[in-house]
Amino acid sequence: MSKSLIQTVNQSSQTVAANSIIDLGSVIRRFGCNLRLNGNAIEVEGAGYYTIDCNVTVAPTAAGNVQVAIYKNGVPLTGATATGSATAAGNPITLPIQTTIREGCNCDGGTSLTLVLVAGASTVSNVALRVEKA
Repeated sequence: MSKSLIQTVNQSSQTVAANSIIDLGSVIRRFGCNLRLNGNAIEVEGAGYYTIDCNVTVAPTAAGNVQVAIYKNGVPLTGATATGSATAAGNPITLPIQTTIREGCNCDGGTSLTLVLVAGASTVSNVALRVEKA
């Protein structure tokens, strides 16, 4: 089993509507051949366990709840969500997500991981994502 890691960061301000994919930015660190950035998705190839750590800073356009989730092949990962509540529009909230996924043989191709702003249109000012194969 090979070890792989990818870390992406986006510190550019981006306006994101609810139910939209968040731009992951640029690769800061990458090691191994199991993980790569493809547009706004992390492509995972190879059997094993992968740990995902993510922090997203959002400033909702209105008071209320905001939620970010990690999606695997277009489907939300169970438990891979973070929810916060803003008391006023523009108040920044940092939403952390940590989870682990298991990949089988990938006989039908790899897995695509995306970060989605599920609820609460926001200005996203910081995205830090790290995926590591154990």
